Amino acid sequence: MVDIATPEFLSELQSLYPAPAKYVDGDWFLAASIAFSSSNCPEGIPYILRYALNDLDKLPDASHEDRRLLVRKMRDGIFKSGLISGYIKVNDALRSLYEATPEELRDTEPLRDPTQSKEEIAAAGQAYFDSTYGDTASKVQPMLRSIYPDLEHFTTKIGYGYVYAFMGVEWHLTGAVRNGATVEEVRGVREIALKIAIKAGVPLKNEVPDI
Repeated sequence: MVDIATPEFLSELQSLYPAPAKYVDGDWFLAASIAFSSSNCPEGIPYILRYALNDLDKLPDASHEDRRLLVRKMRDGIFKSGLISGYIKVNDALRSLYEATPEELRDTEPLRDPTQSKEEIAAAGQAYFDSTYGDTASKVQPMLRSIYPDLEHFTTKIGYGYVYAFMGVEWHLTGAVRNGATVEEVRGVREIALKIAIKAGVPLKNEVPDI
């Protein structure tokens, strides 16, 4: 599927996301990386990385830290997407990204604080879960607990606590707006994901929600 990650297609994807004041504050490259990973096209991710780094290098005020942040956002976004698309796809995507990443931009230590207690992680997870689901959180969480207590524990403590709460990458369309994203940004992510899925031949069994 490398043939779909052309400069022309990546430029089209980039145009779907609102242009930020600072390049690394935008998330088109993050959304595209996750969509390629979820569509089981990890080989397209190095092309996104090179395209985005090349864009960044053209800016006079771009720094080494900007380059590092761009790669970290891609890496952590793909990592988080594993809770939805599965970690077999994530393993392939992260390996593909790692091989394409310049050595000076690779991390060798965890980004998350390994000294955080279980209680701190649980509290962060509960807060982020409540923020994402809003008024429906009080119904969703008991539902998860009733169908399988381990699912509720994993979702709030591990999923939302350890995985999602770090840097706050959003997955729910409405929840993303609750957590600070603009409607235009969420719609941009939606369109990027749809275009990649269609190009990759992913069957869309149901209509994808809008916001």
